[in-house]
Amino acid sequence: MAGQFANPRSDPLEEKNGVKLPSYKGDNINGDAFNEKLRIPDPQTMIRAYCQAVATLNLLRAFATGGYVAIQVTQWNLDFVEHSEQEDRL
Repeated sequence: MAGQFANPRSDPLEEKNGVKLPSYKGDNINGDAFNEKLRIPDPQTMIRAYCQAVATLNLLRAFATGGYVAIQVTQWNLDFVEHSEQEDRL
């Protein structure tokens, strides 16, 4: 999932109507609007994203090892096909 929020780009610049700005690199890095201010990488955004990721992993770790819930990751992968055409293939 991390790749959805921080993506490398093959071209460091994006051009529209003769204006060149840094490429959008994901919500954890800069904004997607074609705006000079939003396209500047924001270190505070990167730090917030890191802290949120750490908190999420710690919560999942606590649930998995604390006896609060029996996390079955393989079941997560199968739930989306329940009651669908693909369910018959399982």
